Amino acid sequence: MGKKQAINKVGLMDEDFFLYAEEVEWCSRLAKMGTICIYGDLQIIHLIGTSIQIATASKDNSYTNLSDIKGLQLMVSNHLRIRKQYGVFWFLLLLINYTWAIPFSFFTSFFYNIFKLKNPFFEFNYLLGFAINVLKLWRLTPIILLGRPHLYKCI
Repeated sequence: MGKKQAINKVGLMDEDFFLYAEEVEWCSRLAKMGTICIYGDLQIIHLIGTSIQIATASKDNSYTNLSDIKGLQLMVSNHLRIRKQYGVFWFLLLLINYTWAIPFSFFTSFFYNIFKLKNPFFEFNYLLGFAINVLKLWRLTPIILLGRPHLYKCI
């Protein structure tokens, strides 16, 4: 809920977002207008992504798996939000962080699994999916940096 005059000033939710982070970006614009009133005594039941898990055949319904198509949508939407909310510098910093996490994750996973006497390539498919998603995010980077209207639908 929001006051009509505040919504008229900041606009509706950004149509660039397909799924994830659109409400956070919208609330940040509303917060710039003044105080946001949050009602903490309300209770809701949230199924933690069950519908999208089924629709994308994701292995889990969490928001931590960044190796499948749902993970790609999470990464793209959150990077888009950072670009819109905080600017190019923070967007690029986050993107570089995800990028250096690829070799770091492969390296640490390999040696961790050896230490635990497991197959050193136990998490290879998950990490490969994450690496592919980061590369796809890099391909979208010029479009995101331009800031022109674009529907970022990956699912």
